Formats: sequence, structure tokens, C-alpha cells
Amino acid sequence: MTWQDIHPDLNKGMPPRVFATRPDDAESGRVFVWAQARWFERVESPTDNGAIEFSPIADSEDDLRERLMEQGLEMDELDEDFAGAVKDEFTNQVPLYPEAEEESLSDREP
Repeated sequence: MTWQDIHPDLNKGMPPRVFATRPDDAESGRVFVWAQARWFERVESPTDNGAIEFSPIADSEDDLRERLMEQGLEMDELDEDFAGAVKDEFTNQVPLYPEAEEESLSDREP
């Protein structure tokens, strides 16, 4: 079961949008995804296991751009093979705790 299976309505038919701080060499810069009405940063595992996660980073584009500007960075939208791969990674990610979305943990009996 993927994230998209659990939350099919969150993108409301719109594919995620991918941005990077180094659009000419996106893999060497920071990569961000706009989806679910918020921004996520693509984070690769520091080990060689290939794990990738998407961490929520901002709720608005202005907020994210302001944070990046403080670091002397800008971002541009990607529309190429790498962006397609990131979109696939994002939409096919498997939630860590898919059952937590279905039921409230506070409703469980001890």
C-alpha cells in the first residue's frame, strides 16, 4: 500500500511539482516537492542504501523562499527526467504507519 492509496484525494488530481536549488544539477542541490498544499524536502539517506524520505518543510511558497533566501539560495521548478523520478518517488512512498491514518491511537484500549 502506498501513500497515494491511503490519501487519493490530497492532490486533487494535480501531480506534485518539483523544484531544486541547482536546476542544472538537481541531484547535487536541495530538492523540494509541492503537494498536499505544503512543501516537502527530498532527503536521501546518508548511507548507500538508497532510502529517500520527504520531510514537511513549509506551508507556503513564500515561507520556503524566505528560508532559502536567508541561506543565499533560490529554487526553480524542474520539468525533466529527474523531476519525473522525484514525482514517482513521492507518490509511491510507503507510509511508516499506514494504520494510524485509519484509526485514532487515543481510541485504543490499554
